[in-house]
Amino acid sequence: MGFSHSLTTFVTLTLLGASSLVSGRSLPKGEIVRRALPPSRFKCTYPEGWKMCNEEKRECWVRRPDGFEFNITTDYEDFIPEGIQRNITLELTETSISPDGIAKPLAKLINGTFPGPLIEACWGDTLQVTVVNKLPDNGTSIHWHGIRQLNTNHMDGVNGVTQCPTAENDSFTYKFRLTQYGHSWYHSHYSSQYGDGIAAPLLIHGPSSEDWEFEAEPIVVSDWLHESAFKEFGKEYHGPGLPAADSILINGQGKFYDQATGVAAPGGNFYKYPQKFEAGKRYLIRITNGSSGLHFHFSIDHHTLRVISTDFVPITPYDTNSLSVAIGQRYTVIVEAKPSAPSNGKFWMRTEFAGGLCNTALRGVSTSNRDQQRTGIISYVDTPEDTLPESTRFAATIACADEPYAKIKPKVEWNFGADKIQNDYQKNTYEAGLENVRRRMKATHWAISDMPMWLDMSKPTILQTKNDSSAWDPEYAIVNYNYINGDEYVIMVVTAGSLDQTVNRFSSWHPIHLHGHDFVVLAQGTTKYSRTESPKTFNFNNPPRRDVVMLPAGGYIAIAFKPDNPGVWLLHCHIAWHAGSGLALQVMERQSEIETSLGTGALDPIREGCKKWDAWTQLPGKFNPKDPEHGQEDSGI
Repeated sequence: MGFSHSLTTFVTLTLLGASSLVSGRSLPKGEIVRRALPPSRFKCTYPEGWKMCNEEKRECWVRRPDGFEFNITTDYEDFIPEGIQRNITLELTETSISPDGIAKPLAKLINGTFPGPLIEACWGDTLQVTVVNKLPDNGTSIHWHGIRQLNTNHMDGVNGVTQCPTAENDSFTYKFRLTQYGHSWYHSHYSSQYGDGIAAPLLIHGPSSEDWEFEAEPIVVSDWLHESAFKEFGKEYHGPGLPAADSILINGQGKFYDQATGVAAPGGNFYKYPQKFEAGKRYLIRITNGSSGLHFHFSIDHHTLRVISTDFVPITPYDTNSLSVAIGQRYTVIVEAKPSAPSNGKFWMRTEFAGGLCNTALRGVSTSNRDQQRTGIISYVDTPEDTLPESTRFAATIACADEPYAKIKPKVEWNFGADKIQNDYQKNTYEAGLENVRRRMKATHWAISDMPMWLDMSKPTILQTKNDSSAWDPEYAIVNYNYINGDEYVIMVVTAGSLDQTVNRFSSWHPIHLHGHDFVVLAQGTTKYSRTESPKTFNFNNPPRRDVVMLPAGGYIAIAFKPDNPGVWLLHCHIAWHAGSGLALQVMERQSEIETSLGTGALDPIREGCKKWDAWTQLPGKFNPKDPEHGQEDSGI
């Protein structure tokens, strides 16, 4: 049967004294009446006899006929509702658009829009998404950021790792179950392609850590380039300068400022939050950083952000007035319509950023001019449409650091001790940095393993899992994690800069993303890692858990995950230019079980796609990665 999950789901009425209802029945003092608002366009469907409970309390989701309740404390790695299959078709095309008032001639779009269409589903559903590639002279692959892909490694969407690129005029169908809930994004993992527009929000409806009344579309914040991202990437190797974006967009709207005059190009717009605020109401806002190179702080003037989730992990709520969001990270916040200072009924939404190692300067947004970093508008009811906010910013410090470690406390706890660690993590320590030797493209590269990653997109790793480790190409940066106890943990330590490498590596900030897993952050140090002293600081008592974490410049991170998902999983910096340069490795997890876990014939479409890709690269005038003059120029991811 179907259940409606409304985008404006309930109104809460607290009765301060005994009151009569229309029926004549009186309620005792303090009882809460919850009335469902009209159903929205979106519907969650579960089996006959299952009952939704999310309109009773947001922490609850659905109850089975036997009384078992799926809620905010349910371990979603072990217990998943029985959803339905949702079928979607996406078409990728290339055209010119001007979201900030300046034309981008080679924008790449999903179903004709940037960002692409919101994909919505419900906890436990299965998505089947057919991606049709109509991009001229480009392959593609679509990654479902943060999705666990339990026993569906071949659906992870990373060319050169889990598939070959989907060739022009070909299609590929992804199918996977949504074992988590929350919001994320889906994007191309083909070279620099998502920086040209192949990115879009993904929303999986489920429970929340705290009650709220209204929600609207997720917010995707992205830096935007007028030039092709592929061309911009070339600066990573040979300059002049470093790759840089031009402007900041929220859901495809923004402004480009002439830095000589401070005047914005005509045609650009501030993002207007689609729901008018009503005093005292609580609004759920979902924020995603879908940038190529921008780390930002999100805030709404005079309003407190109550943070209730990090990435796909619900947490104990905490309050802040400025939220630091790394590339690939997501946060869900509740905002009460109760401003701390008056304005004119409108308030600025800000996406502020720092310079230095944190961000390359944007060409059309000044690093020092906070007014140019005002990107959206929140309006209260009964305010004129044609006026701008008169609000002022919080005195927030803008930096590259993650949200405070101690504030992130998952609702579903992972507590364990050193006796539950399977690996010798002193042998699984990796150094992320920019090398000082020249390799491919006669350039220096970012790396995290022994060699910078460089993939042959025609030979994805998933088709090579029968090979002995001695046959692995060193440039594939494969590390062996064949640990068989899925209830215990393995640790990875990543340092910013050199630790043991004979090749010196330059330290910087990096948003580190692991595919196929949530991980706990045992430590996030801002000083150089010590093999003897740093492990003494590891936190095994419900540490923060997520799928993207900031590696501090000059410091280190120690992360742990359960090796319970056979596959080849990418770990990489989510700064697109660093990943393209080679800052990535592949975690080979339970190698002997990978093909079996996928099921009989699961790799047949992968092999067929590789044949079509290889044939397309041989056509006259098409991109051939092996062309010595005009071939592959980056790692492939």
